[in-house]
Amino acid sequence: MTEPNQPVDAPLITCKNCYQQFNGKFCSNCGQSVKELERPIRFMIADFMGTVITFDTRLLKTLVTVLFKPGQLTLDFLAGKRARYMPPFRFYVFISFVMFLLMSVVTNNSINKNYKQTKNANPLPTNKKELSALVDSVKTGKDSIYVAARKNIKAEMDSSRLDSADIDQLIDNVKNTMENDQSKYAQTAKMIKDYPEVYINKLYQFTSWSLFLFMPIFAFFLWISFFRTRKLFIGHLIFALNIHSFIFTVTAIVIAANLIFKNQSLSWLGYLYILVPAYQIVGAKKLYDRKWVNTFFKMTLVWIMYSFVWLIGLIALIALTFMGLV
Repeated sequence: MTEPNQPVDAPLITCKNCYQQFNGKFCSNCGQSVKELERPIRFMIADFMGTVITFDTRLLKTLVTVLFKPGQLTLDFLAGKRARYMPPFRFYVFISFVMFLLMSVVTNNSINKNYKQTKNANPLPTNKKELSALVDSVKTGKDSIYVAARKNIKAEMDSSRLDSADIDQLIDNVKNTMENDQSKYAQTAKMIKDYPEVYINKLYQFTSWSLFLFMPIFAFFLWISFFRTRKLFIGHLIFALNIHSFIFTVTAIVIAANLIFKNQSLSWLGYLYILVPAYQIVGAKKLYDRKWVNTFFKMTLVWIMYSFVWLIGLIALIALTFMGLV
């Protein structure tokens, strides 16, 4: 079959990839383009820019549809209207990456700010009297390790004049003595307390991975709730991707706005999350063509089941993240 602008008597082209003969710009068997790579660089730049512009257009159209047209993206994909959008899974990966990146930035900024405030409020001791008080407050019990550590430090203080470097070294010795007597779990807990950004970033990483497992679970709950309307699992999975993409997009917008307008109160942006249940109900009504009341109760049931799974999963993630740092 020839293309509309292709002459009927045009010679057949042999695909260099699969050797299929065809007419047109793309192989009818494998889809490879007939364009040659050995061309002037200006043609390569033009092709690249065209690809970027096309990507941006598809991203923008996908973003607008996900935000303002609940359920429409799923319906269009199932109807075969796919070229105008980014694939649902690719868009989900993209927007989840953006969201977790912004969350990580905000978390690290908050931790660093609190750390500086604590450090300024509780500076390290600079003289023998303050150091002695610090040593005595290390442990109030009669543990022989800490008693010996205090005696050794006091002996050093009494026998010589200490400068700031000596004080720092003695403090490090006390810390090392304490840490050597702790179990690996206690050491991990102390490390998390001292450097919480390490644990939180690791938790974000595990959470982003786990969402790939939770997505089919959410789609499964949709499938058993709306089986009579759509029996194939793929439709429910695409809708699940769209719902989570919407939640991640709203979260990314809220975080980005707070990062850009740091000195302004934007607490009202939290009300955007009220749109999440409304978005799902409207999207489900459009996709499954059920009555409003029926759609509302079924989506409520889906989220109750999903929240229970999420609670168990979150506890497991917190534990796995801790164990991963041990």
